[in-house]
Formats: sequence, structure tokens, C-alpha cells
Amino acid sequence: MKKFLKYLLLLIVAIVLFCGLFYKFWFLRQPARNVPHDNHLFISPANGVVVSITRWDKDYLAVTKGKYGLITTWAADVDTAGYMVSIQMDPTHVHYQRSPLDAKILAHVHSKGNFNNALKSDNPYGIRFENEHNEILIETPDSNKYKIIQIAGFVARRIEDYVVPGQDVKQGDVIGLIKLGSQVTVILPHNTTIKTKLGETVTDGESVIGEVTAR
Repeated sequence: MKKFLKYLLLLIVAIVLFCGLFYKFWFLRQPARNVPHDNHLFISPANGVVVSITRWDKDYLAVTKGKYGLITTWAADVDTAGYMVSIQMDPTHVHYQRSPLDAKILAHVHSKGNFNNALKSDNPYGIRFENEHNEILIETPDSNKYKIIQIAGFVARRIEDYVVPGQDVKQGDVIGLIKLGSQVTVILPHNTTIKTKLGETVTDGESVIGEVTAR
């Protein structure tokens, strides 16, 4: 019995040690990225899989207002039409978020909510609207506005935001972190040509989500 308890204790210590090392050296990794440094390209703020691409305008928002009213809230200070792209992350992805463009931080708003499993959303957007989230609104030098929304998941119960209103950020700068499985949704204005596709795995700081054209 003593021998069994000894092996059990060693197994528990090994598991705890493995989890600690995985978290510190794998999950919190921040690999260098080949940032394009081109403000005509909206690069992905997150590493994960694109699970939805939605074209929206005033009519679309009016139809979805009842059940998915949060889309209207998210889009209201970006444009009157545009795109919403959602990226889903699991524990194997890099969980730091990067600025998609050279821009100024206009605002950030944290909203409390649930921590439901981000991998089992039952709506067509793949977004856990009811979960805790953080909105970061940015504006580029040519007056285009965009929003990056960090969404917590079942395991991810902490969202970190590294920016403050009035701060200038460069394309590829680290702006936040969501711990463990989670989502990032972006709201883009109408003068964006989407360059990603459903099911694509995008890389933070490198993959192009959209190409920005003149208004």
C-alpha cells in the first residue's frame, strides 16, 4: 500500500510539473512573426481557425437585433456596413493578440459574462456572445476604424489587455492575451476586401484577413 501511495504521489507531482512546464514554455510562447508592415493589409490579431465570415449592414443588423443584438453593439462605432470575422483558438495555438494595423487605441471596454465552451457554440457565427469579453476599438491614420474582441472560453477565465486609450500601436505589436481556449472576433469596415476563408488557420501578426481600400 505504501509503495502504491508513493507511485501515486510521484505521478501527481509529474503531472503537475508537466502542466506547469506546458503552460510556461508552450502555452505562453510568443514566437517572432514576419509582420508585413503594410497598412493596406489587415493582419490577423490572433492564431487560430477562421470559423465565420459575416457581411453586415444596417438591414442585416436590424434582422439580427433580436437574437444577436451584441453584433449591433460591436459594429456601431466601426461603420454602417462591413465584415465580422471570428477566429477560434484551442490550447495549442498562440494566445497573444497583436495589432492588425498601425493605429491609435480609441477605447477598450470589458464586459463580464459566462465562461461557456468556445468550441461548442450553437449559432452560425461560432461566437459565444454570452461569454466575458473585451472590446478594443482602434483607428488608423486614414480614419478607418476596426474592433478586436477578445472572448473568454470554458477554460480561459482571464483576458489581459495591454493597451490604453490614446496609445499608438504598430502593426504586429502585442496588445493582449487570452489564457487557454478562447476566441477573437474582428469587426472591419465596408472598404475591406476579405482575403481569408472559412476553415483557414491564421497566424497572429502574419496572415492577411483583409485588404483595405480607399473609402
